[in-house]
Amino acid sequence: MIIDLGNINSVQELHLKFKTALHFSEEYRMNWVAFWEAISSQEDMPEELILINWKSLEMTLPSDAEKLRQLIIDFNHLGKDSEIAIEQVY
Repeated sequence: MIIDLGNINSVQELHLKFKTALHFSEEYRMNWVAFWEAISSQEDMPEELILINWKSLEMTLPSDAEKLRQLIIDFNHLGKDSEIAIEQVY
C-alpha cells in the first residue's frame, strides 16, 4: 500500500489520510498516541506500507514529520509481519 504525503497542509489532514487509508476505527483520536496505538495493535496492517513524498511533509510539518519518523522506526522494530517505508518520489 502506498500513501502519498504530498499536499498535506495540516496534522489533521495527515491523521485523516492515515485513518481513511488504514481503516482506523471511528474512535481514532487523530493524534500521535492514537496513531501508535492503532498501528501497533491493528491486525490487518498492510505487509508493506510505503509513504511517498516525505520531503513535502517535512517542509510543511517538520515537527510532525520527525515524530512520525520516530514512530515508524519504533514500529519497524516491533518485529511484526508489516513494515513501513519512507520513499521520496519526484
